[in-house]
Amino acid sequence: MSYFEKLKRFLHIKPSYDPSLIIRDVAYFSGSDAHVNHKLDIFLPSSKADVETNSYQQGETVRKALPVIVHIHGGGWVRGSRRSESRGGPAISRTCAEEGFVGVVVSYRLARISAISFFAWAFIFGLIIIIIGLGLLSWELIVGYVTFMVGAYAYNFLYRVRTPVNIDHMLDDLSYALIYIREHINEHCPDADPNQIFLTGHSAGAHLISLLTLDKSHLLRHNFPLSSISGVISISGIYSLANPTHDSHNNVRSWVFRILYSSNLLYPRGRKMNEYSPIEYIKEGEEIPPFLVLSAKYDMGLEVDAKRFVEKFRSCHQPVEYFTVEGSHGSIATKFAKNNARKHFFEFVRQHMKY
Repeated sequence: MSYFEKLKRFLHIKPSYDPSLIIRDVAYFSGSDAHVNHKLDIFLPSSKADVETNSYQQGETVRKALPVIVHIHGGGWVRGSRRSESRGGPAISRTCAEEGFVGVVVSYRLARISAISFFAWAFIFGLIIIIIGLGLLSWELIVGYVTFMVGAYAYNFLYRVRTPVNIDHMLDDLSYALIYIREHINEHCPDADPNQIFLTGHSAGAHLISLLTLDKSHLLRHNFPLSSISGVISISGIYSLANPTHDSHNNVRSWVFRILYSSNLLYPRGRKMNEYSPIEYIKEGEEIPPFLVLSAKYDMGLEVDAKRFVEKFRSCHQPVEYFTVEGSHGSIATKFAKNNARKHFFEFVRQHMKY
């Protein structure tokens, strides 16, 4: 037993969700280029969850085939994991299981932070450190910060830990995960319905799931049927990589976003940024799963992009619902169990379940 577990026992802290119902570190891809992030965690519904229904035809109680809700975490495409509570993945998947569904949270290969993004963040935090250091008359604090950032820069850019990851690699990973879930979820949960998958993602994860389902070339490349996706729930996502926080590409907010976030993305040779903006693929008459788009009240300006995204759906007569939830860009996911996102989320799932 770990010291953390002993401390929880000493303080009589009990988890709200039974840890024995979590299947950890399931490898969803084992090819020659398998990565440590090619893993997922499965959250099984408890016996207390409302997963049973009456079959009047046979006069007996039977178990429903349970939809599988697959969550993709955020983190600006360069950080985060399926285990990170600060990214909201565990909170969302636990809540899915508590509601009687099968929750799955997926890790995927991450991009390496770009030089321009690295130096921009270093400058921002550097100003804060300098102000604090001068206020405390502590040159050691300033020197320590500079030393740390030099070391971090050397590790990130000079030590080639991994092959550079581009956005197609991330989309491949999500496709691998969906294929694994469709083919193997019943080995972990016999009541799961592999043909009834709901995709959900937060922030960068919302961008990836929206792109995956709207630009069908990625699923087509992996022979994954779009019909297996019953709905998409996009939470505080990015839908226009060039200007998600303002209508103008040349607005200062658009420039800041591109420097801090979009600059981290690498694209395959010959491809451009706008080709990886989900909003470009909404078209009238196309087969598109129903979408639920959620924004936080304080969403770093991304609510501008969400409204444009939803308006494009409506103008193309495609199915979409949109709600704004109290809270911030982070808390809409981390506090998912307690905020209104939960209500809209599960109303949408139950509305679009096949049976």
